[in-house]
Amino acid sequence: MPLSILLVRPKTKYSDMVMGIPIGLSLMAAVAEALDHSVEILDLALESSPEEAERILKRRLSQRKYAVAGISCMTVEYESARDMSRVIRGIQPECLIVFGGQHPTIQSDKVLADPGCDFVVAGEGEETFRDLLRCIAEHGDPSGVEGLHFKKDGAHFSTPVRPLIPDLDTIPFPAYHLLDLERYFLLESARYAPKNQRAIQIFTSRGCPWQCIYCHSLFGKKFRGRSAGHVLSEIKMLYGSYRVREFMIEDDVFNLDMERAKDICDRIAGSGMKIHLQFGNGMQLERFDRELAQKLARAGTHHVAIGIESGSPRIQRMIQKNVRLQAADEVVDWLRAGGIRTLGFFMIGFPFETVEEIRQTIRYAAASHFDEALFSIVMPYAGTQLNQIARESIAYGAGLAEAGENGPAFLKSDHWDYASLKKLQREAYFLFFISRGRFIKIVPRLFQPRLAKKYAKALIRNFLPFRSKSHSRIN
Repeated sequence: MPLSILLVRPKTKYSDMVMGIPIGLSLMAAVAEALDHSVEILDLALESSPEEAERILKRRLSQRKYAVAGISCMTVEYESARDMSRVIRGIQPECLIVFGGQHPTIQSDKVLADPGCDFVVAGEGEETFRDLLRCIAEHGDPSGVEGLHFKKDGAHFSTPVRPLIPDLDTIPFPAYHLLDLERYFLLESARYAPKNQRAIQIFTSRGCPWQCIYCHSLFGKKFRGRSAGHVLSEIKMLYGSYRVREFMIEDDVFNLDMERAKDICDRIAGSGMKIHLQFGNGMQLERFDRELAQKLARAGTHHVAIGIESGSPRIQRMIQKNVRLQAADEVVDWLRAGGIRTLGFFMIGFPFETVEEIRQTIRYAAASHFDEALFSIVMPYAGTQLNQIARESIAYGAGLAEAGENGPAFLKSDHWDYASLKKLQREAYFLFFISRGRFIKIVPRLFQPRLAKKYAKALIRNFLPFRSKSHSRIN
């Protein structure tokens, strides 16, 4: 029996966050459509405020009855997601509500305990959501669906963990036709300012084998790459059907398999398409050579982010990042030779980190060859090893300072507090941009329309007094 399905992304209360397309929901929609179900995507993140988002959801629920509502959320979106689920429950009490995404996977007990949740799809969701929809349509028993959490006889019931999908080429392309892509093209970029406004986010792989303590493992610790041909097919489809001209690669580690990465670049370069690429989620420093940098440039890459996190060898070991710090400048120089700008990711405020080690990171970043840098204050997300360390770090004088029942947690330490971290963050940006003539180099970019707004917001966010944890982005 075909089901009527509404998939919802909530409007986060963190007002200055930017977003791209809801890739996860679009994939779930494609899976549902393959089963001949009727699917709609309601991206409330596009709306002006949580209040307006709620009004739009209520209006949609008054117009059509749904058998299933799916809500995907990260931790910073959960409070709004919970509120939206209660709206759905209040208007359509018979609608089954399914939660998925990073936060429900990690906090399945808390999410399922809420009256606005019937099921939690844990981890990689395509096959679990597919099987759950079949079960609902056939009035079957969900106990046989792997990767699922639900209430059974009033208690939390978990089915066996579903194995990761070995061949990502078997997953259908996201249901782009259910999105108003023109609205996303008008948004401020979720990553680096695009060369072409018709830019979109895509994934070419899942999973990362590194064991960094601050990172979740939603897609597992085994790298799985889509084939180069499959990636090119999606790019060609988006290029031809939706006139997409820039692709933001969101992989955790695009270049783990360097031969696959080079193959993708070669196919793009040889396709005749005139496109731009950027890699804003952070490439792996250890998986680079000069040839890859050259091929990235030929494929149209104009920006690459690289995760460094700390300039302290001790902190590198503690967070299990283990980057070869001395290799960064060589890789950056390879990329610069091809006209590719670079950004270094840095983190400050690990529970076992001293102020001097934070300043060591700042000095390292300032002396590096990176064009730009992002200094994030460490967030110990639930489900990460860092979160557990923080809860047990009495020896470091550390711990968690909760910022709301369902919001992100902030670290605290005998070495620093949150206010001093914000001061160090401002110091980091100041020293970075006055070093190596960077400020002079970016002045002309301040007069480019696409870049001026982004730089202005960054200046306000990082140099004006910090106003409110509850209404600012987490880093």
